[in-house]
Amino acid sequence: MKSILTFIAVAFLSFNAVAEVATTQKEALIDLFNATNGSEWNTTWDLNADVSTWYGVRVINNNVVGLNLSMNNLNGELPESLGNLESLVTLELFFNKIEGAIPNSIGNLKNLKVLVLNGNMLNGNLPQSLYKLTKLEQLMLTSNNLTGRLDNELSNLTNLKVLNLFDNKIDGEFPLAVLKLNNLKELNLSNNSLYGAVPKELNKMKNLTSIAIAQNNFDTNTDALAYDTNAKSVIQNTIASNE
Repeated sequence: MKSILTFIAVAFLSFNAVAEVATTQKEALIDLFNATNGSEWNTTWDLNADVSTWYGVRVINNNVVGLNLSMNNLNGELPESLGNLESLVTLELFFNKIEGAIPNSIGNLKNLKVLVLNGNMLNGNLPQSLYKLTKLEQLMLTSNNLTGRLDNELSNLTNLKVLNLFDNKIDGEFPLAVLKLNNLKELNLSNNSLYGAVPKELNKMKNLTSIAIAQNNFDTNTDALAYDTNAKSVIQNTIASNE
């Protein structure tokens, strides 16, 4: 009986030793490697090695759950196959040279909680599919060339705590969908092309502790800028920077 249990234990350990991430996930990572000039990354990958050993890749239970290649000289566009990394919880690619649009397949990453693409050269509108990421807690896309308006479906991101779109080319009126993000703590829409009135309801958001909307084209005579000095939220240089 003891030998049987030993055999089962050894077999189990052997199985786990050779188990690896699904082919679709590995291929998605290789696509990213090829699309962003992986051979020239600051820290590159040995594609013949196990995926779990690749720099910036976190694997749990044979699924890729984290990808952090920030400041790693990625140069190129994000492939559509990125959406095949369906177990991703965190995706951090900030301060690289990534260009082009955010792939529509980003909406397949239903487990994603953190998306940080700051300091790249991304352009185009935010993909509609982005608003399907209902587990998202941090959306940070600062210092890119993103355009268009924020869709009303932004209100679907009910778990969002940080929304930072600083230094882009987002236009339209203040996105009222923000007012429905009850868990939001930090909001930064500064240095875009937003216009119109700032809604006074912004000051009633109980969890919001940091607001920055400077360097837009908001109305400077709106009553919404007369905020209660005891409020937790503070508009940073709104009037001075909009004139």
